[in-house]
Amino acid sequence: MENKKERDAHIAILEEELKIVRRKEEYIIKLKKSSHASSSRLSDSHEGSIRVNEYYQPPPIRTRRKNQPQETRVDLPYFYGKENVETYLDWEMKLKQLFDSYHVSEERKVPLATLSFQANAIYWWIALER
Repeated sequence: MENKKERDAHIAILEEELKIVRRKEEYIIKLKKSSHASSSRLSDSHEGSIRVNEYYQPPPIRTRRKNQPQETRVDLPYFYGKENVETYLDWEMKLKQLFDSYHVSEERKVPLATLSFQANAIYWWIALER
């Protein structure tokens, strides 16, 4: 008999807890409905605007570039083509140092060196190319 009374008391407690859970569930549903209604009223007042939580675009994914060698800007010393041998030798040694430090290939040395020609030297180079 006592087991039946304990069981009935236990069932009564569970029924009360179930009622509490159902009230909480109803309260949450009402909150969701009122939140949705207020957000739709807000978006209705701004025609053409996007509703809250209706659209989300994630930020773009940034990808790193592969390690590509970047060419650095180097100011080559000018060569004017004067008849002074020491000036030419200084210019040539400076270019050699620059080319060696930047590992310039043999194919690129002449085109790069001619970029530094000025005045008489550029005229001489153009005539030589022709």
